[in-house]
Amino acid sequence: MIETPAWGVTDLPDYLNQVLEVYTELWPLDLIKTTLEIENELGRERKQKWGSRSIDIDILYFNDWHFSTPGLIIPHPFIAQRDFVLRPLCEIASDFEHPVLKQNNFSLFSGLKHEQ
Repeated sequence: MIETPAWGVTDLPDYLNQVLEVYTELWPLDLIKTTLEIENELGRERKQKWGSRSIDIDILYFNDWHFSTPGLIIPHPFIAQRDFVLRPLCEIASDFEHPVLKQNNFSLFSGLKHEQ
């Protein structure tokens, strides 16, 4: 788990960020439905895009799939731009190759200007 400045709307308190690898029998649309239900149960309120939130669960990758619907894009479209995602992601899957960008997570992380 890492603490990082807010991203998107930057005048907010710092966030705690963590990346987990999970195994599931759910398909992507069922998984996003489940994650949204978890967020709701934990009190997530959606008032402002990238605004303050108590919990935010994103699906970064789903195997090596490239998947796009109005409610879900896999891989997550901002992985390559977010230090707070790539830094912990490299701890658990540095060699995993982004299925669209064709670079592994470590290469994506190395190419970023890193937050202090």
